[in-house]
Parts: sequence; structure tokens; C-alpha cells
Amino acid sequence: MSLCVARGDWTNRRHAAGFSMIEVLVSVAILAFGVIGMAGLQAVALRNNLSAQQRSIATQLAYDIGDRMRANKLGFDQGKYFTATGISVVGGCSDAATGCSPLELAQTDYQQWLNGLAAALPSGKGFICLDATPDDGSYDGSTITDGCTNDGAVTVKIFWADDRSTQTLSYKRFSTVVKPW
Repeated sequence: MSLCVARGDWTNRRHAAGFSMIEVLVSVAILAFGVIGMAGLQAVALRNNLSAQQRSIATQLAYDIGDRMRANKLGFDQGKYFTATGISVVGGCSDAATGCSPLELAQTDYQQWLNGLAAALPSGKGFICLDATPDDGSYDGSTITDGCTNDGAVTVKIFWADDRSTQTLSYKRFSTVVKPW
């Protein structure tokens, strides 16, 4: 009789050993899917972090040009900071103390601001205008539609390429109303 019990124990142990192997394989598969999911979440978080960083840079640059306008009240009052075609930079003009006129200083400030946008943001573009509806305008990579109404508040609009999407390139807009005084 004890031989029969031993044989039963042996059979039960073999089945239990096989069952444990299946449990381990299922646990490893679940763990692997969890790790892959966490890696995907990390990748999304990194992409969104880059987008947030670019928005912070756009905010900083918008306030930079606002401060430049406040520092050159005469140039601002003459409307020299508003986006216009044919704006040119006067060589060597960095501040009013170097003999720059308010117009020359405004042109230099504007060009330095545009250079900063291009250097700090991918495909960075921007403009300054009077706008009653500051939250409009678009950029498609080649053409800016500013949406400026030439009345209302002084508005700074900044556009840049946001490549968070792997399918299509989209452009983001940051706009803010600047109160020079």
C-alpha cells in the first residue's frame, strides 16, 4: 500500500511542477507587457516635455520683445516695433547710448528678436501687431496668416514646428497681449 501512495505522490509532483512552469511563463509575459507599456509612457512624457520646453521659450521670447518695447518708448510710440515688410537692421546699433535713433533701436531689437526665435525654436517665426482678436493666425511652414486687425491691443504672436506627432508636422502658436506701459 505504501508503494501505491508513493506512486500517487510522484504523479502529483510531476503535474505540480509543470503547472508551476506555466505560472512562471504567464507571469513573465505579463511583466514584459508592463515594462513595454512603461517604456511607451516614458517616450510620450519625453515628447510632451520637449513641447512644454518650447512653449516656455516662446513665452520668454514674447516677454523679451515686450521689455524691449518698454525700454524704447519713443520707438514704440512711433509704431516702429510693429511687423512691416522691408525692416532693416542698422549695423552696430545696440542701444540709445551708442547714438541710435529710436527707429534704429526698434529695427535692431526686432531683428535680434527674430534671430532669437529662429535659433531657439524649430522653424521659429513671429510678428508684432495691433489685434482685437489675439488668439488667431496660423503658420503652415511657409506662410504666416497673422489675423491682425490693426486695432486693439499690442499682440505678439510666435509660431514654431512641433514634431510630437510621428505622422504629420504641426505648427504651434503662442500669442500674448503686451502692455507697454
